[in-house]
Amino acid sequence: MQLTTNEYTKVKPYNKHEAKTKQLSRMFNTISTKYDAFNDIMTWGMARYWRKKALQSLKPFNPKTILDIATGTGDICIKAFSYLRPESAVGVDISDKMMEIGKQKVEKAGLSGKISFEVQDCATLTFGDATFDAATISFGIRNFERLDESLQQIRRVLKPKGHLLILEMNEPQKGLLLAAYKLYTRIFVGLTSRILSNDTKAYDYLQQSMHVFASGEKLLRILENNGFGQIKYHKFTFGVCSMYLVEKVD
Repeated sequence: MQLTTNEYTKVKPYNKHEAKTKQLSRMFNTISTKYDAFNDIMTWGMARYWRKKALQSLKPFNPKTILDIATGTGDICIKAFSYLRPESAVGVDISDKMMEIGKQKVEKAGLSGKISFEVQDCATLTFGDATFDAATISFGIRNFERLDESLQQIRRVLKPKGHLLILEMNEPQKGLLLAAYKLYTRIFVGLTSRILSNDTKAYDYLQQSMHVFASGEKLLRILENNGFGQIKYHKFTFGVCSMYLVEKVD
């Protein structure tokens, strides 16, 4: 059962009392060196394909300036230059250690002059109004402590008719696929995560947050209520990942 927009914020990695954003900053810093490996395991290695297909959906709009929110280690920023050829991209995240790894990846890709990183909370972005042609969020929106405020900030920094692209994991809704998915995450993902890191609560949180966060029509309604109009909604790989492409509505 999906929780409401307010209730899902109660799902936190470590305790019920400390602010979610503060806990997540600590959590992602703790698992930063293992996160890319875990993401490949969690998504069966399909995350790279999903990112490619999602970014290609922005190609008709030719975005020149891109803001990647919850950028992590910068994969979307880097891949954007392969598929979209923007002039610049900025990645923001609450985890400085994740972005330190991202900076190394950007340097290796020869994109240091085109991609920059900043520690920022999406709910309090410091960029000016109408700064970016497009914003992207890859497997991060379910971590927002203040979802509505964050979406309003994204809308503010987007140019008129700017686009927001979201990729997010979600559970299959029913049947044998749901049963198989739960078995996979409980046994294989659970075991592997414990091998990768001693912070088992972090990986438990990542799975639980995926289970409770709004998806499909529910998330589309949230986006609509915050000033975005739907362009494309697509499910990947038996519905375990969804793409939302929306446009800023004046």
